[in-house]
Amino acid sequence: MTWAPVTMRWPEQATQWMGGLDVAKDLAGGELASTAQRLAGLDGMASTNPGPVGDAAKSAIAAGRAAMSEQMGQAPACLVVTPFQSGIGQGRGNQRFLSAPNLLQQLASKLTDATDAGRPTGPQYALSLLFLGTNFAQWASTLSRFNALLPIPDLVRAERRAQHLSTLETEKWDIPSSGPLPRWQSLPLERCTVVKAAKQSMSGQLAVLEGYAADSSPMGDLAALATRKAAQQQGRDQQLNDLKALLAGGAADGSMRARLIGPGDVNELRRSLLEGAAPGHEWVLSAGVLLVGSLEGLSFVRELVGL
Repeated sequence: MTWAPVTMRWPEQATQWMGGLDVAKDLAGGELASTAQRLAGLDGMASTNPGPVGDAAKSAIAAGRAAMSEQMGQAPACLVVTPFQSGIGQGRGNQRFLSAPNLLQQLASKLTDATDAGRPTGPQYALSLLFLGTNFAQWASTLSRFNALLPIPDLVRAERRAQHLSTLETEKWDIPSSGPLPRWQSLPLERCTVVKAAKQSMSGQLAVLEGYAADSSPMGDLAALATRKAAQQQGRDQQLNDLKALLAGGAADGSMRARLIGPGDVNELRRSLLEGAAPGHEWVLSAGVLLVGSLEGLSFVRELVGL
């Protein structure tokens, strides 16, 4: 056997299946010409009945929208403090720490910071949340449980960084092994210019034919629409039931602490926040969220954290 010279050419044998599309494509072209005539022929021959559901649902929709707007429309002011923020945590480099008492001092000082133009004013309530840990792995796990239900961008970033630092700490002692070379691997056809262009062309032709394959009668479409509406309603109900079941019977989490204070102005809220027993310096990693707003605006999160 000898090495044969390479001749670049179109893969006729590999794409010969495309010839089977010609008959369907020709038929699709003929159907396209008669589509307008068929639709015009239905004019005056079919009628629809909206039924009594629409009128009955209007009052329920209005009441539901009003209740949701009253509860969810009053978004409270949110303050997040983490040890990774500039000038907040102790330590240097990747080793950043913030103990629980120092976290409370940071939250309280931001309440009365006169230079902060975005701080809340007037008598309001405050909901404070503390996320405590003694190492990065435990702290990241605590943050992930809360972020799964109420992701706040600063907390999500803190969770990711803590998880990366935990992984770095555990994996820095591992010695990687390259394994025997050379290794078998799949051919990256998706990087080939000819293959990409051919795939786009063939996918486009198949998509056109799939559009004609989905053609059906108006009555069949209405029946399918009714079936989909019923399935969607059942799916939404099941999602809500699953969420309720997930949150039902939960155990108390000692690494998360919550407290509702108020009503009062920022000075009264600051004094209340620092009063009473609080987590100590044994919690060397901590982050806090302070939500300030009306009692109605805080009701959803307050019930979510069990207050």
